[in-house]
Order: sequence, then C-alpha cells, then structure tokens
Amino acid sequence: MKILMLHGSRQSGELFSTKLQALEKLIQRAFGSGSKQPKAELIYPTAPFPLVFETPSDTSKVRNQHGSWTWFQSESIDGIFPGLYDSLALIASILRDSGPFDGIIGFSQGGALAAMVASLLEDTRSEAFAALSSEGGISYPDCFAQLTHPPLKFVVSISGYAASHSDYRAFYNPGIRTPMLHFLGSMDTVVEEESSMKLVDGCYRDDDNEPVVIRHSGGHIVPGSKRELSAVTHFINLHKA
Repeated sequence: MKILMLHGSRQSGELFSTKLQALEKLIQRAFGSGSKQPKAELIYPTAPFPLVFETPSDTSKVRNQHGSWTWFQSESIDGIFPGLYDSLALIASILRDSGPFDGIIGFSQGGALAAMVASLLEDTRSEAFAALSSEGGISYPDCFAQLTHPPLKFVVSISGYAASHSDYRAFYNPGIRTPMLHFLGSMDTVVEEESSMKLVDGCYRDDDNEPVVIRHSGGHIVPGSKRELSAVTHFINLHKA
C-alpha cells in the first residue's frame, strides 16, 4: 500500500504529515500490520512554490521560508492556475521514481491536484485533451505522456475543488472514473460547498461507481473524529484490490 499525500496551500509536506498523524496511525493499523500484509507507505512531498509575503516595514516582497508552500502560484480557486504544469511535472517525477502508488489523499489545493492527477492517469484521457484543445483547452501534459503508471485505485479529497476555467475541462469531461471520497466542511469559508460539488459533479457515475460525499461540521480542516477517519480506511479497503 503506497499513498501520495498532497498538502494544501500555506503548508508543507512535513506540516501535513504532522497534522495527519491520527489518520496515518489508523491507516498503518488497517493496512500495514501483520506478517501477510505489506507496510503502508505514505509519502508527503512539498509543493514547488514558496509563498511570497510583504513585510509590514517594507513594501518589497520577501520569500517565506517557514513552511508556507503552494501548488499553484495563486491561491484563487477560480480562473487560471499559474504553475500548474510545474506541479504536475513534480508529481509525475514522484510517480516515476517512487511509484507505483495505490492512491492519493489531498487537502484543499492538494485535493484539487489529486483529482487532476487521477484524471491524467486514466486510459484515453489524452484523447479527451486532444479533442478539447482545439476549443482552447490546455494540452495533455508532456510529463504524463512520457509516464508509465497505472490508474489510481482511489482518491480522498478533503475540501478539494474542481478547476472552473474552461481551459481545464478535459480533466473532468468525460467524468473522472477513479473512485473518489469527498469530505466537505459545513463551516468551510475557504472552499465553499459549491466549488467542492463541482468536483463531485466532475466524477463519472454508474451502477458500480458513485462518488462518496461526507459532510462534517467543521471548517477548512482535515476532520479528525473516529467516525470520519474510519470512513477513509473503509473507502480505501473497498478499492485497494
């Protein structure tokens, strides 16, 4: 069992690992113990772009080196995502050098990126990009065209969202077939439910595949109750084979 863990904006892989200790322990107990089961390996990369801030005493921008990193060079969840190709190239290199991975767990920006990666790894997805590129959509990323990696078995998106700009339609059209579990916070004021539901709507539905949505009472956080964490391991167990 190998899972890629993608943090949100203003975090790092190290910080995300610290925040997810309870979930990681539960995953290790569920899938990493016993002589007949391989150890569960969770890999926490850090996004490529350090956030830039302005100091109160100086209007010049300075780089923050204290754990604030982002996958896109904009924190907006709408419009174009500058830096997307660079982040996809980083993820592709991790998939190539450390894979294959069974699935991805992502939070916020990381949840949005996790869905994109799952989409890119699906069969015939490059054809969807080719069809929509004539209408102004982006091209299928070269870093994934050169990659040999099987489709993911699952994705867990926590406060994730879909890219709303028309340039990115090929990620979600046709719908993402990779099984996905979506966590939505009823008090989330950073990623509103409408944005998260666009990602849910971007998932393929049939009798054998239905995106799972779990709402929790918190805000823009990784839910930590035993019920919610157990839902993650239950979902993974359903799709890990």
